[in-house]
Amino acid sequence: MKRVLSILFTLVLSAFIVSCNKEKEPEEKTVPDYAVYIKTLSADGIPAEYDEATKTFTVTTPTKTDFSKVNISYSFAAHEIFADDVQLPNEGAILDISKPVKLTIKCLNVTKDYTLVARNTGLPVVRITTPGYASITSKTVWMSGATIRVELPDGTVDYEGPMSIRGRGNSTWNYPKKPFAIKLESKEKVLSMPKHKRWVLLANWKDRTLLRNDAAFWLSRQSGLDYTVRGQFVELELNGKHIGNYYLCEQIKIDKNRVNVQDGGFLMELDTYFDEVNKFTSPYFKLPYQFKEPDEEELTQEQFDYMKSYVTNLESILKDEERVRNHEYEQYLDVDSAIDYMFVNELANNTDYYGTWPSVGPHSCYMYKDVDGPLMTGPVWDFDYHGFVPGFSNQWVGAKGTLYYKALYKDEKFRERMMEKWSEEKAKFADLPAYIDEMAEKIRLSESINHSKWPIKNNPENGDEDMT
Repeated sequence: MKRVLSILFTLVLSAFIVSCNKEKEPEEKTVPDYAVYIKTLSADGIPAEYDEATKTFTVTTPTKTDFSKVNISYSFAAHEIFADDVQLPNEGAILDISKPVKLTIKCLNVTKDYTLVARNTGLPVVRITTPGYASITSKTVWMSGATIRVELPDGTVDYEGPMSIRGRGNSTWNYPKKPFAIKLESKEKVLSMPKHKRWVLLANWKDRTLLRNDAAFWLSRQSGLDYTVRGQFVELELNGKHIGNYYLCEQIKIDKNRVNVQDGGFLMELDTYFDEVNKFTSPYFKLPYQFKEPDEEELTQEQFDYMKSYVTNLESILKDEERVRNHEYEQYLDVDSAIDYMFVNELANNTDYYGTWPSVGPHSCYMYKDVDGPLMTGPVWDFDYHGFVPGFSNQWVGAKGTLYYKALYKDEKFRERMMEKWSEEKAKFADLPAYIDEMAEKIRLSESINHSKWPIKNNPENGDEDMT
């Protein structure tokens, strides 16, 4: 009996020892590698794009220039998540992502590393705030009390101050993406462009590429035209909301750094909208002359009569072929600017300086005159819809029938000068495709975000809805 009890005691003790050993060395639990991953990740509500090859999450926030405190949200299949080896809450965190951040998730036997990168589109950011976040509903009444802040992509403040704002444009004001006019309280330099009060934010809503105006201005700078509008692509934030890619540029105004004419000179727009206060239709060519400057508050009757008489004298010469061939028009009209203006519009296939909508052109054509100088043609303007239209790439767009070109071509001297200038400038114009590629790359991120906000679906004339 004692022997039996001894054997039982030995068996119980052995079982107890085995049990203890199992608790000290449990079987290791494992999970498969594919079951551990980051499901979703966003910064300030903007979803990140994931690149499997580099294990990188990239967040593009178009108007953010300070990435030192960003609200990061995420979900993941794992037990823990770390940012640069510091454990994070499971729901989200405020992180400094001004530099790439290493994200690590852990679950039992699996550890995975990712990289989080944040960026903006690389364009300057224009932030406009209106009083009480009021909507801009008029293109004729200035809204005062607004503010503007222009930041470079790295957050450096380029300009900040009070201003007034209103809508602008003719047909473009009726589009969903609105263009705006800006008036600063004093002349200021903006994005390295010379000082002035008046600026424009072009929406380019009809232009799938966003590049038409900028490309045409590039052509103008290669020509002999005295002045070309300066501009830069920007991201626009209005009352805290990003509303897309805009083109911040100079408004065409008389100024030593823009249309450089003396006091007493004239800036005219020829446009069949014919909606300025002071205007006249020319007697022989029936062109819609409108006074841009002096404006309605400054223009005197004497100035009005002078300009109308000047145009009448010019057209009386141009309607007479013999006087044209005797070059009499040269005392009234600057030849070189007329030729360069034609080059830019023809190379840009711009049907707007001749086209048939809303009526036979011209549209958005500018001319100006110094006190004692001839009538100058330019500067060029308005290419966002009717410019660079593929169907017109192998033919004259409008030079045979718009402005004064049909009459001028009857003078052999004019044609010879045109061919001479073409020989001088053709090589520079030929670099346009390279410039377009350069700018397309510069705005590629911005254009993609802009197109998601403002898709082109109703543009049969320029074919943009079919373009990549």
